[in-house]
Amino acid sequence: MPSVQLSVALATARTYLNDDTATVWSDATLIPKAQDVHRELQSMLWSVGSPVVRAVSAPIAIASGTTPTVVTLPTDLMTPFALVEYATSGGSMATAIPMTEVFNAPIGYTIGATLTNWWWQQETLTVNPANTNRTIVIFYRRQIPIPQNDTDQIGISFGELYMGAKTAAVAHGSLGNEAAYKILSEIAAGNFKTVVAAQRGQQTPPVKP
Repeated sequence: MPSVQLSVALATARTYLNDDTATVWSDATLIPKAQDVHRELQSMLWSVGSPVVRAVSAPIAIASGTTPTVVTLPTDLMTPFALVEYATSGGSMATAIPMTEVFNAPIGYTIGATLTNWWWQQETLTVNPANTNRTIVIFYRRQIPIPQNDTDQIGISFGELYMGAKTAAVAHGSLGNEAAYKILSEIAAGNFKTVVAAQRGQQTPPVKP
């Protein structure tokens, strides 16, 4: 089942709020709550190692040099969690070797044939220099676009099941309806299992680094 528009989650939320005609809960009041829930859902999917929030970059060429290189990042990258490298000339993912994450630029680093290290600071990815042209591939956590309008895609298969119930829970909570908030949060938690299964397909649960 493909991702659906935010309007589906909003309609589900209104059903839980007993406001199917949008008399009380307009898009303007519900969308900010749904956006917070969308961010929450992405974080929860990351915490269980879901493939939907993971991505792999296209090959990125790193020219030989004598100073560290700041890498141009994929536009949807949130944080990298692994890098591999291979020779630009004649190399491929089949010959790729893992790189090692360090906290910052190694002191006394001797430039060699491989990049060896990478570090992530202040949302900047940097790699060591090498005396040969190298190519890297980044494995990273991606940002799924937050829907801004009711016609925008959620971007997560079956995500409306979680978002509808949890958005309604947040709406009830904003009015001080603690009992309704708790019940709907429990429904959302149950629906989250369906969302996780939908992203995984037939894979076994991945191990998060």
